[in-house]
Amino acid sequence: MKSARFGVRARLILMMIIPALFISLVLMFYARYSLTSGLETEALEGLKLLAQSVKNSYTTMSGDWYLDENEQLWMGEENLSAVMEEIDGYVEGKEADVTICYGKTRRLTSLRDSKTGERILGTDISDEVWATVQKGKTYETTEIQINGLDYVAVYIPLEDSSGKVIGVVFAGEPLTSVKAFISQKVGSFVGISVVMLIIVCVLGVVVATSMTNAIVRAKGVVETLASGDLGAKVEQGVLARGDEIGDMGRAVKGLKDKLNEIVGNLQKTANTLFDAGNGLEDMAKQCSNTTDDVSRAVEEISKGAVSQAEEIQNASSEIVAMGEVIEEIVGNVNDLTEASDAMSRAGNESTDTMRNLSESNDRTSKAIGNIGNQIRLTDESIKQISTATELITSIASQTNLLSLNASIESARAGEAGRGFAVVATEIQKLAVQSNDAAVEIQQIIGNLMNESQKTMDEMKEAEVLMREQQDKLNDTKEKFGEVSTGIDVSREGTQQIRVCADSCNSARASVIDVISNLSAISEENAASAEETTASMQELNATINLLSEEATKLKDISASLNEDMKFFKM
Repeated sequence: MKSARFGVRARLILMMIIPALFISLVLMFYARYSLTSGLETEALEGLKLLAQSVKNSYTTMSGDWYLDENEQLWMGEENLSAVMEEIDGYVEGKEADVTICYGKTRRLTSLRDSKTGERILGTDISDEVWATVQKGKTYETTEIQINGLDYVAVYIPLEDSSGKVIGVVFAGEPLTSVKAFISQKVGSFVGISVVMLIIVCVLGVVVATSMTNAIVRAKGVVETLASGDLGAKVEQGVLARGDEIGDMGRAVKGLKDKLNEIVGNLQKTANTLFDAGNGLEDMAKQCSNTTDDVSRAVEEISKGAVSQAEEIQNASSEIVAMGEVIEEIVGNVNDLTEASDAMSRAGNESTDTMRNLSESNDRTSKAIGNIGNQIRLTDESIKQISTATELITSIASQTNLLSLNASIESARAGEAGRGFAVVATEIQKLAVQSNDAAVEIQQIIGNLMNESQKTMDEMKEAEVLMREQQDKLNDTKEKFGEVSTGIDVSREGTQQIRVCADSCNSARASVIDVISNLSAISEENAASAEETTASMQELNATINLLSEEATKLKDISASLNEDMKFFKM
């Protein structure tokens, strides 16, 4: 028991300490990284401001940067190398250093050699730094060694008045102070973490001990119940806990109470079961006798159901035959309805055709009348043309006489009338041609008048025929109206017959369904009766088995009573 209790306590303590230790280590490394990155970034920003301020202070002077023959750095008329100590004023009170390079060579600087104390002048910056600055960019680094120390540094370009990069302004700060600050903060954080870890361990031991003790007490109650003693009690301290262990204690108490209730009920049930086993054996014998009587009665019912099913089957056959006759009647009525509908459609179509024919005949009659009028107008026009032709003939005769007189008069005039004689001759020729044309036209008009007279006679005959055709069409329309009325009456009668036939067919179908259902029910009743007979026989056998099982049940209930004595209430 002690080993188990120690195991649970150890596991709980480890579950609290290991996550706390892991979180502390992760936070420590993260804090160191964040502090280093933040301080380096902050240092670079400060150094950029320092380098820019140094650059601005020198560029406010008049003139330009240059080196003399003694390699002294000048700004206009001022020798900056001669007043080197001025550059120290920019880093006074600070741990930083600044340098001004002309080209890539250091000419002004606050850096001093750690051994000799002399300013570090005349040395060059690296080619990488110089290449970056020449492009007008600022070079930043946190990994550079100067004078044997690690520095964080910035290099910014130094331009002349034309904007050309002619040098570099350096500002740097040793990382010693930064690393010391970081180490101090990390040390503080480690101390706090250790204290917190100790607190967590103490709390873990206290909590683990409390939980383990409660679990052991609950385990003792379960072991007592397992031994059959249902009088075990769960300590109040365990029940009062608000955590999962308290829930487990309350569940164990509920289990104990439920087991008390179940075992008590089982003891009562075992006694009742013993009594019921005795009564069940007697009842099984009585039921066996009763099922024999019921089996005989069911057998008689089965015979009656089979006979009834045969009678209903015969009736069903007769109904089916009658249904086939009704179906044939319905089919004939449907054919008659379709024929009646076809006759009705044909009558309607014939009526429409007669109406269209009558209308067409009316239009034809009107067209013939219009043609007759046109022919009469043409005949009148021919007569007018004939009159005009006679007038042309008369004019041609007079023109011929005038041309003859003109010829006589021109002959009398001699040479003076020769030209007039030519005109008279031409007029005479024209008169002859006009007379010939008039005669030809007269002949044509005569032929047209003869043909027109024949056409007029034929038009009169056609008008008589059209009137006779119209009278016959009117008579035919009346006859078709009478036929259409008869077809409609026939359709109504057929429709009534069809409705009656459909009603008979529906009734026939319903009767067939009813008979079929009755037949099925009778067959089912017969089958059920047979199945019931078989079931009763099986039931009788089952009751015999039940009697045997009742005896066994009585023995089992006695054994159960002996087993229930194991529990102590």
